[in-house]
Amino acid sequence: MEQVRALRRLGVDARVLSGDPYWTHKYKPQNIVRYAQAWRRSQAGWQWSERDGVPVAFFPYMAGGLFRPWLHAWTYGLGLRSILANIRKDFPYDLVHAHTSYLDGHAGLSAARLGGVPLIITEHTGPFSVLTNHVLKRYLTRRAVKAANHVIAVGGSLRKDMATQLGLPETSLSVLSNGYDENTFHAAPARRRGNGIRALWVGHFVSVKRVDRLIEAFSKVAAECPQLTLSLMGDGEGRAEAEREVARRGLSDRILFFDKTDRAGVADAMRSHDFLVVSSEVETFSLVTIESFACGVPVLSTRCGGPEGLIIEPALGRLVSNDTEGLASGLAEMCRDIHDFDPAFISGHARARYSWDGIARELTSIYTRLIEAGP
Repeated sequence: MEQVRALRRLGVDARVLSGDPYWTHKYKPQNIVRYAQAWRRSQAGWQWSERDGVPVAFFPYMAGGLFRPWLHAWTYGLGLRSILANIRKDFPYDLVHAHTSYLDGHAGLSAARLGGVPLIITEHTGPFSVLTNHVLKRYLTRRAVKAANHVIAVGGSLRKDMATQLGLPETSLSVLSNGYDENTFHAAPARRRGNGIRALWVGHFVSVKRVDRLIEAFSKVAAECPQLTLSLMGDGEGRAEAEREVARRGLSDRILFFDKTDRAGVADAMRSHDFLVVSSEVETFSLVTIESFACGVPVLSTRCGGPEGLIIEPALGRLVSNDTEGLASGLAEMCRDIHDFDPAFISGHARARYSWDGIARELTSIYTRLIEAGP
């Protein structure tokens, strides 16, 4: 929604169409009746509502039960088409911008063809194999990508995965990152460092984030870096196991746990720490990396995809091998070099490259070019 708000600030009349899933169960046929009723209401009485200053309209689609994930593009597209003609009469759009290739790309292709306008797709999904692990999903994803007038991946590693898994040349895909909220994520007026060095991890405790590996890496450098502490912020099914592992290693006074918080709380946490750690096995983009930059805080990350296109110079942080040894050496290096980082440079870099207003200006330029060229 932040991207749409930024576009509207530039004078683009950007609006959002979004699917509202009706979950069915094979033992509850009444849900199908509810869906049929919602379908009729959507055709007769759809309307724009406002979310955070953005006009939004919703359409129903079937999911769950007999409607397996590889059928969702069909039901999603059917739901959009139920209101599309009326939408077109009220809002004669010049371009369709779909976010993700499978659901929205497939449906967006219908909207673009009905309106005789260009289609642009931005892909965020990671790992991208989620959209190619079934023959029908891969077919519909590839069909939408090939039919689009312009396709964006939010990171270089995602572009490479898309090209490889869809059998397309990388040059047919462009890269434009996500942005961050400048009102929330910004550097502190002045940062005072204490005697200790505080590292922060933020996320969901799931296996792909490899918190287990980060804890092991910390244990390897705990004696070498006695001033280092680690804060783990978030929730998820793996948190209890992580807490047990920290206690088992006798690190409860060095590795601290904090509950999930809102974005303002995350920003405050970033500003109160010396560096952020990304320990993931795979990251499509890594929004927390640019949010950390915006707060003037460097980032230590494994080579897991997205961060490799963000930590592009040593002044922004360190990239290490995607294993325990890499993380351990990275933690030790950050401890040695932490006073070499310049918060003003890091936050300025984020503003110049990743602000939503800047992203919106680039998108507006693409929109103008596509509209002038025609579908």
